[in-house]
Amino acid sequence: MTKKKRFGISAALTRGLSETINVVENNTGHFRNVILPLSRIELDPENPRKLALNLDDIKNGIKTQDPALSRKQEEMEKIKELAHTIKSSGVINPIVVYKLGEVYRVVAGERRCLASVLAGKQEIEARVFTDKPKGFELKLIQWIENTAREDLTLEERLGNVRDILKEYQAQEGVTTITATILKSITGLSLSQCSYYLSVLNAPEDIWHHISNGNIRNLDKAALLASIEKNDVRNAALDACISGASLKEIRNIISHQKAINRKNNTIKFPTVSKGRVAKKINMGATMHPAVIKTLIDSVVQQKTYSKFNAYFLQVNWSDFRQTTKAFRKMVELLEQEIV
Repeated sequence: MTKKKRFGISAALTRGLSETINVVENNTGHFRNVILPLSRIELDPENPRKLALNLDDIKNGIKTQDPALSRKQEEMEKIKELAHTIKSSGVINPIVVYKLGEVYRVVAGERRCLASVLAGKQEIEARVFTDKPKGFELKLIQWIENTAREDLTLEERLGNVRDILKEYQAQEGVTTITATILKSITGLSLSQCSYYLSVLNAPEDIWHHISNGNIRNLDKAALLASIEKNDVRNAALDACISGASLKEIRNIISHQKAINRKNNTIKFPTVSKGRVAKKINMGATMHPAVIKTLIDSVVQQKTYSKFNAYFLQVNWSDFRQTTKAFRKMVELLEQEIV
């Protein structure tokens, strides 16, 4: 039985992220850990996770006519599982909020907030920022909070990284993001950063399948995004959607490329039958533009630019003139080369 691959972070990366968030906190404003009443907490609409569920759904139930009913029901089941854990063990990590008038808006930890309400809790531990973290710092805090979770979809993880990079570029004035820059921001490995950047620039068909949940693995998405040929990518996509492993997808790509190389190779007979050919048949075309392209390619070369004057007056829409021009070019080249 194949062991399910889970997305997680190493202890070393966790330490790195902790150091990063400490820097963010020190540069964003003062904060304090306090116990807050849940009645004074509201969700932040700018949270990159974009849960369909909201506080009203938790308190009053999901309405049957809600257009997002199916998605909210799925999310509710996961919130119930977390609520059960909170009932028995409490909230292990405080949520992150900032003060907005008389309420506190969640920067990170909205699932814990919703689950605490569902569990019947009245209060929750929170890390309170005096001022709302701005731009890049806000996105970085939210990303660090979400990175430790294993239930984020690939689309959500990519969206988080995209938001971070957007704010980073706005703050630093950087136009081009490299894997090295992303590594310095997030603490991820250089290879993972390369994968993220590759998928963020992937063709629309790759993004379509990521959004639909057909592609859930970052490594597979990066491999698919690197394929330029549509037929090769389509073959690899079909295999990925069918559940093929990373190794199997690589084999399919290699096989499809081999087929393309074979089909694009001109096959020459090893043994000639009949009389030995004395001349080369130049073929025929119904498109004068083909002949014009061939002649232009020749006269553009420095060696043969002197022939250009012969073809200035040719009416390329006239088949007879085009045929005559082609024969003239062959004649000139024979005189020049032979």
